Amino acid sequence: MTRLSLRLRSFAAALLALVFFIPLTAITLEQAFTNSLSQSMLEQLRIQSLTLISEFEVEDGEPSMPEQLFNDKLNIPGSGLYAFIHKDSELVWQSLSTLNWNRVPQFSAPTVGQEAFDAEFSMETSYFLFAYTAEFETSEGFRPVSFYILQDRQTFESEQQTFANTLWNWLGLIALLLIALLLFSLNAALKPINQLIEQIKQAEAGKIERISARYPPELEKLKSNINHLLDTEQQQRSRYKNSLSDLAHSLKTPLAVLSGTDKMPNESQEPLQQINNIIQRQLKRAAARAGSHWETVEPLAPLLKKLVGAMQKVYADKNLDITVQVAELTHYRTDKTDLLELLGNLLDNACKAAKQQVRVEASELREQLQITISDDGPGIKLEDRQKMLNRGARLDSYSEGQGIGMAVVADLLTAYQGQLEISDSEFGGAAIKITLPL
Repeated sequence: MTRLSLRLRSFAAALLALVFFIPLTAITLEQAFTNSLSQSMLEQLRIQSLTLISEFEVEDGEPSMPEQLFNDKLNIPGSGLYAFIHKDSELVWQSLSTLNWNRVPQFSAPTVGQEAFDAEFSMETSYFLFAYTAEFETSEGFRPVSFYILQDRQTFESEQQTFANTLWNWLGLIALLLIALLLFSLNAALKPINQLIEQIKQAEAGKIERISARYPPELEKLKSNINHLLDTEQQQRSRYKNSLSDLAHSLKTPLAVLSGTDKMPNESQEPLQQINNIIQRQLKRAAARAGSHWETVEPLAPLLKKLVGAMQKVYADKNLDITVQVAELTHYRTDKTDLLELLGNLLDNACKAAKQQVRVEASELREQLQITISDDGPGIKLEDRQKMLNRGARLDSYSEGQGIGMAVVADLLTAYQGQLEISDSEFGGAAIKITLPL
């Protein structure tokens, strides 16, 4: 599962909030504006209805309206504002604005003294409808008269659309500004963390011994803990170095005596020299950091050729077929003794387990050195593989063929930040692949 960075998590959370907040805000404001506009339209039509009622009269029992009304829109055909008057549910008058209408709409009259408002009265198009019923005295007594005002929605919808466009444009601009502010705030908030990470990298590379920059209170405790860890590691390294120095000093004289003894066979000189080299290498490892001056570029081809020659002599009775597939330019920056010990242990284990065939492959890929050693032996069980890869497990206690020397291999891989992978080889045995960063 991919783990997202704190920066990406924070930005995604804020962006998700904006994605929900901006549309909800726009919808809420649009609805509020629409309701306000509808209420305003109701008030306008109510006033126009009262004006219409004030101009209506009953003369000699007949309804009467002036030829020119106070509201000019009712005098102009197709103006968008229309009026109808019903007496006893019969049409008795309609405004000049309805001159081009082919049919009269059907209305439902409200009760006397009541009004009705419909924001979407449907005909060929939608209209606002306001209706009011009043009583007028006639020769027949008080009779109900209903007044109907129709207003088309074109102006209303135009204002609504203009508001929506303006609202979304401004909210979009605000969202962009908020995103820019968010990125700036995230960079400012995470800058101390990035500085701390950079100082930790410098400490890993050996450029600094302690983290000295000042940080916000939340990170000061972490800085103190890291410095304490660095101090403890430095003290352990010093104790390790001193212990090895004491050991080397203690062994120096006995080794010198053994080397100068005439009775010692010539074959013992090389093992004694190897013991001395191992002591010196361990001293260098304790005193130096990764990437120090004693690490040099070592070509793999001649080194593997030397190891294969030694293994063929050691396991001459097995008559092993050991093949090496490595380019001449393949190399690795390391201490030569470390590389010999690492590859020597792996190759020795493969030769112990192999029946007849061993193959060594090396290649450089994506800034990494990959070395795979395969054999045709019995292989390694799945449960044993996991034990060998588990941190803290004893890697030198497995059956003959794949366990001896693995503790040394694990130690060297840890020192060089390498990885080890165990699988089945194409020969039926085990394939051990190590990956080292270049």
